[in-house]
Amino acid sequence: MSRELSHRGPDDEGVCVWGNIGFGHRRLSIIDLSERGRQPMSNEDGTVWITYNGEIYNHLALREELQKKGHLYRSQTDTETIIHLYEEEGTGCLEYLDGEFAFSIWDANKKTLFCARDRLGTKPFYYYASERNFIFASEIKAILLHPDIRRQVDARVLSHYLSFSVSPAPFTLFKGIFKLEAGHYLSVDRDGRVIKKQYWDAIPKGKISCGEEEVVENIRVKVREAIAKRMMSDVPLGVFLSGGIDSSANLAFMSRLMDKPVKTFNVAVKESFAYDESNFAESVSREFHSEHYSLNIKFEDFRGVFDSLAYYTDEPLGDYACIPNFYLAKLAREKGVPVIQVGEGNDELFCGYPIYAAMLKLERFFYPLPCFIKNSLFRILKSIQGNSPHYSILQAAKNQEIFLGSSYLFSKEEKEDMFNASANLSGLEPSEDYVSGVYRNLLNKFPQAGLLDKMIYLDLKLRLPELLLMRADKMTMANSVEARLPYLDYQLVEYALSLPDKFKYRHAQGKYIFKKSLSGILPPEVVFQAKKGFAGNPVNIFNRDFRQYLAGLSKDTEPLWAEWFNPAVMKERLTLAPEKINFREGAKVWSLFVLMLWLKRFFLNK
Repeated sequence: MSRELSHRGPDDEGVCVWGNIGFGHRRLSIIDLSERGRQPMSNEDGTVWITYNGEIYNHLALREELQKKGHLYRSQTDTETIIHLYEEEGTGCLEYLDGEFAFSIWDANKKTLFCARDRLGTKPFYYYASERNFIFASEIKAILLHPDIRRQVDARVLSHYLSFSVSPAPFTLFKGIFKLEAGHYLSVDRDGRVIKKQYWDAIPKGKISCGEEEVVENIRVKVREAIAKRMMSDVPLGVFLSGGIDSSANLAFMSRLMDKPVKTFNVAVKESFAYDESNFAESVSREFHSEHYSLNIKFEDFRGVFDSLAYYTDEPLGDYACIPNFYLAKLAREKGVPVIQVGEGNDELFCGYPIYAAMLKLERFFYPLPCFIKNSLFRILKSIQGNSPHYSILQAAKNQEIFLGSSYLFSKEEKEDMFNASANLSGLEPSEDYVSGVYRNLLNKFPQAGLLDKMIYLDLKLRLPELLLMRADKMTMANSVEARLPYLDYQLVEYALSLPDKFKYRHAQGKYIFKKSLSGILPPEVVFQAKKGFAGNPVNIFNRDFRQYLAGLSKDTEPLWAEWFNPAVMKERLTLAPEKINFREGAKVWSLFVLMLWLKRFFLNK
């Protein structure tokens, strides 16, 4: 099972078994490259064992305190610090850890298994629990190798996937296999009982009152510290440089902290000029004297990943940018850089998505109107645009939640049209109810939350950890590269969540205060450029070759998906009529495409 994950750890492997308990580990050597860093790793007397994926950035400070308490170290790793901290604090150790991690600890004295995922969910943790077994892994494919596992699609989760482009935690599309939610831990006692608890949530304790210049300086300090922490490495590291403000800030601060040029990597999709930021990336590279590598990819390159995409993602991730990210990581590994800093998370913190601004305008100007006026305006808009008006306008017309997520795709009505009447979807939780539950949790703990707080919270609970961060993790690890995310430093996150809306969205401008904090550090044309989607959108590759591939894939997998979907409606959905294809409709086709890739990989090619 551990060898199935050799791409995540090509440098070493280890297996330890204690009766009916066993740990397997694949190592990507980053800190202490010697054999002393081998996992699974134990404490001094062999009563506490760990298998762990990630980095703890404050491990040296924790180490000093633990050594004062008499703990003996045999390595220079952060792994050993988790072990000793657990001995001191038990499950409370999580409050002290500053980093990105997923781990399991076997406590031989207590006969308990303790498992945890980091606060924001940057590292994956999957598990299967039954009366006989508790099986966990960083990727589902390893769990599937256990002889007691039957591969079954959880049809109830299909509806969520069509809504959100991913299955929301704790669900996966594999029936009986779950993912541990971000900011949670679970324990398995000697009787096999599984207890799960939340130890952190992305909810502000309150909104701070401070001046703009103070906030600007605080952001600069916190971003610089977050980036500096993530330069902890005994191997070369670099930056994915899209040319946008987030990745450019990574380079700007790293270049000041290194005594040699930072290695930077950029990818562009051929003929995707509207989304191509490579000219900005080259400009920023020259500004900060990085050692820059750029790559252009085309349909043939996408086609080369189709057969393995589902294998590396485990579940369908309805995000076209998975493939450009795969090639970026491949390029970094080829250039000898196994650790990369990336820019995910900042748009969520500082109102960087255009949809956030659109929703704020909708709430201000459209939502308060009387229902009969809203409904009339919606009918007029629909008569002009057909079925293409954004779902949020209809939601507002019905006085319902207008934001269901940045990746929300198929509406309730569209899904009802797609599913077979005979599909066994009893007990299905509507996606809208799932979103309502997330909002309810926020409002119970932070009643004064406004629309922007709600949008940020929903994306931090769903789209970010289960789609964007899994994209970053799976595509980099497919190439044996570790991604680090400075904008998800939990102290920076907590500070950003505490800022009033006026610092995030002002004068119709998102990321207002973050952009101001980078003024004078980055060139103005980079700071104030319009946001572009990374590497374009699926429409870029919807050519004749793709249509032929899609038709063949649909035919091959129809015996599987026809159990749930109406074949006639699906075939109409997959028709790529040029006059119908825009970004949103293209994303819907792509989500169905990767769903079929997943069915083919895990249910046809077992």
